[in-house]
Amino acid sequence: MTADPVPAPPMTYRQVLTTRNVPQLLLSASLSRLASEMLLFVVVLYVLARFRSPVLAGLGGFFLTLPGFLVSPMAGALLDRVGAARAVILDNLVSAVLIGLIALASVGGRLTPAVLLTLLGLFSLTSPLSAGGIRTLIPRFVPDDAYDRANALDLSTYSVIEVVGPLVGGAVIALIGPDPALVLVVAMYVLAALSLLLLLRGSAAEPPRTRRRHLLHEAWEGVSYLVRDATLRGLALSYSCYQVTFGILVVAVPVSVAQRVGGAGHTEQYAGALWSLVGLCGAAGALTAGRLLRAGRERLLLIVTTVLSAVAIYPSGAIATLATLAVGLALFGLLEGALNVGVLSLRQRRTDPARLGRVMTVSISVNLIGFPVGTALGGVLVERSGSLAYAVAAGFALLAALWGALVIPREPAGTPPVRAGRPRRRRWRGAGSPTSGRIRRRPGGR
Repeated sequence: MTADPVPAPPMTYRQVLTTRNVPQLLLSASLSRLASEMLLFVVVLYVLARFRSPVLAGLGGFFLTLPGFLVSPMAGALLDRVGAARAVILDNLVSAVLIGLIALASVGGRLTPAVLLTLLGLFSLTSPLSAGGIRTLIPRFVPDDAYDRANALDLSTYSVIEVVGPLVGGAVIALIGPDPALVLVVAMYVLAALSLLLLLRGSAAEPPRTRRRHLLHEAWEGVSYLVRDATLRGLALSYSCYQVTFGILVVAVPVSVAQRVGGAGHTEQYAGALWSLVGLCGAAGALTAGRLLRAGRERLLLIVTTVLSAVAIYPSGAIATLATLAVGLALFGLLEGALNVGVLSLRQRRTDPARLGRVMTVSISVNLIGFPVGTALGGVLVERSGSLAYAVAAGFALLAALWGALVIPREPAGTPPVRAGRPRRRRWRGAGSPTSGRIRRRPGGR
């Protein structure tokens, strides 16, 4: 009688980082995300300095995001059609060209509000390609039992960039001015595209081409797949409620800080420090979850972290001290980082690999719908009562946990979930193995 082979221990973070193609992917993602984070602040500060219009500055942020959300189904279909790596490279190059045109128009004195908003809107149209493309490429380069750690590395770097981006953007404008800052953003997008060119080596980066249909038909397939799939539908309901929580906090925290610092004129500094703390704790939470989380436990992680988020939010917001607010937000950041690892891994594991690009892009956009709802609701609530705003934010976190428990199905008993990349291997061969960079795909379908 032959004994079953002993399963290899999970990959470490170092092993994930040394896996073929992963360093180039994380480098490209970090460069493009840092450029995007800087761009938002550069544009806002530029508009305020050049046009002295807060309304136009707000419209700039609006045009940077909304058009991309509207075309996300089409972007997802295009991503699956041309390949994730090519799509991300295309987005970075188009972004570099459009931001370069803004810089040229500014230097030439031809940058009007209409030109600025048009170029920002065009910039937004391709942004879903990178948002979905990076998350589509990750499971193609690591074994399925390493998804959690690979996603944790991705999310932790993103959390740090969310902290560093505004600081770098403000410092660059102060040192070299807004127009050179735009040129620096262009250079970062170009470098992000170049770092991905190494991934375009045969089938190691892209799946086999399939029979092409009309792009609109493929886009609709991505939307309908999300609606029909119980897991993705449950994630959309649960995570969008959690994003309402986050949106309320974005408005409530600065107001609370202004009330608690007693008009000392340091509201922006204290609020910025608190959100930096959230970002750093989010990175730590993602890395911790990536180390401890195992396949099949993502649903439980979602429920536990959203319940604990409600506990972290309401008492810390209701108690009128800055220290308790900082403690609550730090815990909230830790939980958010862990939650995002679970959500991303669950989405990847239970999605048909042949549809991963379009489904990932649509799912990310749908899951974030709650954020603008939360910001609008937070403004109304915090005007009445800060405690009420935190209570409602905690309530939406509990609602996210409830949806997760009721709507997201448990791991199918005795049936492995759809893997968005390689099937589970009995042994990890190591980054130096001849097979370590290959991709083994299984047929689509559940």
